[in-house]
Amino acid sequence: MNIKCRFIFPLILIAILLVSAGGAWALTASNTQILNQASLSYNDGTGVRTVNSLQVVVTVTLIPGTPTVSKGPDQTTPYTAPNTPLTNTFTITASNTNGPDTYSLVPAITATVNATGSSVTLTSPASPVKLGATVVLSGSTTTVLNVPSDGNLPNAPVYNTDGEVNGIAVADWIVLNGDTANPRQVTAITDPASGTATITVGIAFASAPAVGQLVAEQRTVTVTVDSGTITTVGQNIVITKHLTIASTTDPTKTVTSADITDTYTSGLATLAKYVRNVTAVPTMTGTGAKYTFSGIDYWPSGITAKPGEVLEYIMVANNSGTGAVSASTITDALPVTYVTLRTGEYTGGRDITYINESAVASYLTSAAGDDAATFAAPNNLTVNVGTGATSGLVGGGGTIAAVATVHVLYQVTVNP
Repeated sequence: MNIKCRFIFPLILIAILLVSAGGAWALTASNTQILNQASLSYNDGTGVRTVNSLQVVVTVTLIPGTPTVSKGPDQTTPYTAPNTPLTNTFTITASNTNGPDTYSLVPAITATVNATGSSVTLTSPASPVKLGATVVLSGSTTTVLNVPSDGNLPNAPVYNTDGEVNGIAVADWIVLNGDTANPRQVTAITDPASGTATITVGIAFASAPAVGQLVAEQRTVTVTVDSGTITTVGQNIVITKHLTIASTTDPTKTVTSADITDTYTSGLATLAKYVRNVTAVPTMTGTGAKYTFSGIDYWPSGITAKPGEVLEYIMVANNSGTGAVSASTITDALPVTYVTLRTGEYTGGRDITYINESAVASYLTSAAGDDAATFAAPNNLTVNVGTGATSGLVGGGGTIAAVATVHVLYQVTVNP
């Protein structure tokens, strides 16, 4: 065997032993104390004597690693005012390391559509954030993980001076062996000055971990996104953003999440009004673009009437935007010098017909307080429309969904 072969073969053997003993993770946890003490025994003629050397303590150092980060769900919310807020979440995990490290957290907007002044800020935790990590020792169970002590001095009656081991504390969430989808919460910690510490979890892992598996802290990061000011009402604001997390010990260990997309919907309502002559010439043709409802034509202009004849008006409220509109109320000022509101003309002897966005009709009175319609002196007809509409002249308006239409019909007599 040549010199080169004699050098390489022991290295290969050591690597095989490390992997077989420690599973996929073959590092020793940082802050582990490697204790070594030699002794000499001898006979001085009077008997066997033993003398000990000073104990040599070697502390394992941190190997910074690139953390992992995953994005929370995309979200959709109505645009209600400039800087409408949304909260987004990211999940970060201390991966590819052997101990506690601190990490910078930097959220950033990558694109904005249909808004100006949009922003994103870190909500919690503060940056930089500490994430703990350690490595499993033998004898661990599904609920109690044996890990190396991080070198705390004893604090009677328990060894737990700082309440954590390698940055992992009670109430933290941890994952085993990179299984970021199944974290467990820590319920207890023991941490002697040297030797074996323990981490207890509230919900058991599926199986006892193998020696050498990484125990990594996982945390949820929240950021607040402000919509800014909408550019074109009725169209969506779309904001994408991500989170970059980097080890402060080694800034090259950096990872950036996939983008979260937030959509702010915007309602855009219009109101049109049409009329027909009910009594004298029901098929009379007006001018302008007619509106046909339930097989009946209504016109925006050009309809004539004599005193005593009946007119029927239809008001069409349409939301053409990408989001709902709220507090929807139609108010019509009747020219009472020339016309009088007719009562009892619709089903059930009611005065007004309301057809909702599902094309379901309901019939209302013009009296105050009993339903969503009110005719108040001197001349205002008010109808609260949309889902959730109630009675009352103030605050009774409902919600009209995106791409939805509602109708209000009433009749008048032309005054003699």
